[in-house]
Amino acid sequence: MDEKRPQRDETQTNKERRPFPLKIILWVYLLWIILGWLRFAAALQGQDLIPGLVSPSIHRYLIGAGIMWGLAGLPVVWGLINRAHWTPTLIRITALLYPGVYWFERLFLWQDPNAKQNWPFMLLLTILWLSLVFGMLRLKRVQQYFEKDY
Repeated sequence: MDEKRPQRDETQTNKERRPFPLKIILWVYLLWIILGWLRFAAALQGQDLIPGLVSPSIHRYLIGAGIMWGLAGLPVVWGLINRAHWTPTLIRITALLYPGVYWFERLFLWQDPNAKQNWPFMLLLTILWLSLVFGMLRLKRVQQYFEKDY
């Protein structure tokens, strides 16, 4: 029995599937976006409670950081989905931004002494994240994904 494969329509573009490393990055950014908007919503919902616990400037910071976390990943997700050529550069910038904001908050804003117990684990996660992103962006398949003449 000779089974023939269906012929690919030559008039359609050959759309390459998103490489697995970029799928991981996409899901992490979607998670960060969701967490950012949840943080923003929680800061707004706690407007009566939070200013009594922390200074008003910290409360405004929490609202602003929630908006920033929610918005910063949107262009990355859009670029990953649409294969925009500028996406790798933006991934590099925001891959540093998210952990940078986290460590700023951890070192300068958090007052809970118990929160400082797991810093080696969080440092390891930060190093793994940065290694993952910067390593994945160097892969030839990932670079080819963003080339215009695919």
